[in-house]
Amino acid sequence: MRTLKKLYAICALFVVMISCSKSGGDPADSGIVDATWKMGGYTYARRTSNQSSLVVGGANLYIVYTTTSGASNQGAFAGSAVTIRFFDQGPGEYTIVPETAFLTANAPNRIMSIDCAIGTATATGSTLYTYGSGNVKAKVTKVNNQYQVTVDQDIRLNRKIDINGGVAGALTNYDFTCKAIF
Repeated sequence: MRTLKKLYAICALFVVMISCSKSGGDPADSGIVDATWKMGGYTYARRTSNQSSLVVGGANLYIVYTTTSGASNQGAFAGSAVTIRFFDQGPGEYTIVPETAFLTANAPNRIMSIDCAIGTATATGSTLYTYGSGNVKAKVTKVNNQYQVTVDQDIRLNRKIDINGGVAGALTNYDFTCKAIF
């Protein structure tokens, strides 16, 4: 249980550090110019990203964080951030699992956890969603020494927390897909 708490604390600290950093630059430099994700009816294109790894319990925990300001016509839904966590088993298929299952799983498993926040480019509040359940696979590739994650099949993300009151009019859950986000 202490290892689980330590893993969760490290993940939380890591996400905060990444969210405060700036990285990315020109998407053309990455070899992928159309890194996108869809949350309900809104489509977001990668603007900045960061990925890093750290050793937790002898396993290499990999975290991919990408964000965008979104389009001005998205109103309260403008801006989004995706966080993907997985224990590095190299490129291939990974099973998407809920955050609690990820935190209690054995590191050698090819599993990942996905969160997505919307409304991150507004002053009116944002809402964080997390994967709930199902049996969906994500494809992990490596291009220019960076992991890229694609989820072709819709997965259902459920509301986890509202920040500063959340996004006005946001639903309890949304379907999510992503293409080559890194």
